[in-house]
Amino acid sequence: MATMSKAMSRSLDQPDEQAEKGGVKIDVVHLGDIKVKRASYPSGWKFSKDMGVDRCHDNHVGYVIDGSIHTVMDDGAELDLKAGDVFVIPAGHDAWTDDGCTIVQFDEFDAAAERFGL
Repeated sequence: MATMSKAMSRSLDQPDEQAEKGGVKIDVVHLGDIKVKRASYPSGWKFSKDMGVDRCHDNHVGYVIDGSIHTVMDDGAELDLKAGDVFVIPAGHDAWTDDGCTIVQFDEFDAAAERFGL
């Protein structure tokens, strides 16, 4: 579980790291042992098409800033997320956006982001 010894605040407009993977632009700030990521997905992006594997094997907790994204879990459950939605998505899913979207996502420091070199 994440721990912090003091209160912190950071701006995603001054990221510690920046990356682009599969057309997704990612800004990362570190808050203690948590990575906070802002990911901007382009129109027509699909995980299984653009990320080099057919499913995402990471858990996600986040917030949709703008646009929308559709997610299908391995068990067939589906989520349509739009601006203003907060989400938890378990490992084992595909996702896509027709018109693009921006999300903020919270990852424990060495978990999901490490797989993509962030």
